[in-house]
Amino acid sequence: MGIFGGQNRVKSQSSTTTLIAEGCTLKGHLKVANQLQIDGTVEGQVDAITQLKISESGKVLGEITTERLIINGHFEGTCRANYVDILSNGRISGTVYSDNLSIEPGGKFTGITHPAQTTTPKQEEKAQGPQRSDKKLALISNDPPIS
Repeated sequence: MGIFGGQNRVKSQSSTTTLIAEGCTLKGHLKVANQLQIDGTVEGQVDAITQLKISESGKVLGEITTERLIINGHFEGTCRANYVDILSNGRISGTVYSDNLSIEPGGKFTGITHPAQTTTPKQEEKAQGPQRSDKKLALISNDPPIS
C-alpha cells in the first residue's frame, strides 16, 4: 500500500502541541484546541484552550486567551489566563487578567494586573447595555420623620 494506506495512518492525539517556528510570522486570529508554542512572531488574537508557551525567540503582540501562559520571550498586549508564569527571560508589557501570576528572578512585567474574569469587558458591555449615570436611589427608613 502507499503512504496513505489504512494501516500506515498516524492518528491525531488530543495532547498535540501546535508550533509556530522561529522565523515565521503570523498576523490575524489564531485558535488552537490544545497547546500552542510560539518560537516565531504572532500579531493579533491568540486563543489556546489549554496552554500557550512563548519561547525565548517568540514574540506576541495582541490579545491572548488561555488556561496557562508560560512566557520566556516577549508579549505585549492583553492577556486572560488562569495561570501566568513569567520565566527568567520572559517579558510582559500590558494588561494581565489572572488570579495566579508568578515571575521568576530575571522575568519582567510592566503593566496592570486585574483578577481573572469569566467574560471579557466587551461581552459584559454588550450584555449590560450602555452605562447610564442617571440612576435614582430611594432611601427607606422606619424612623419617624424629623420635624
